[in-house]
Amino acid sequence: MDIQQLISELGMPIAVSLAMMWGCFYLIKYITGQHTMLMIQKFQSLMDIHIKLIDQQKQIQLKVEGWASNTETLVRLFIEEKDKEKERLLNKLKKNNGYK
Repeated sequence: MDIQQLISELGMPIAVSLAMMWGCFYLIKYITGQHTMLMIQKFQSLMDIHIKLIDQQKQIQLKVEGWASNTETLVRLFIEEKDKEKERLLNKLKKNNGYK
């Protein structure tokens, strides 16, 4: 349909209104498409950050568990060494004083 024919059949105000309606629809569709793509990109970026944070937290938890078990092993080792040293000193003291 030709623009002149549209104006002559519907009148100038209705033809302009239809043109404005089509322009607004096109503009809203363009903005919504751009905004949707931007939001999808931002959402994916946030999801990537979230996944990395979860991985780091899990790695830290594993390290802490490892440190806890290492600490328990060291404490047991120190207690055993302390008991051995205590026994050795008592035996040395008994030998020096003549006790059996």
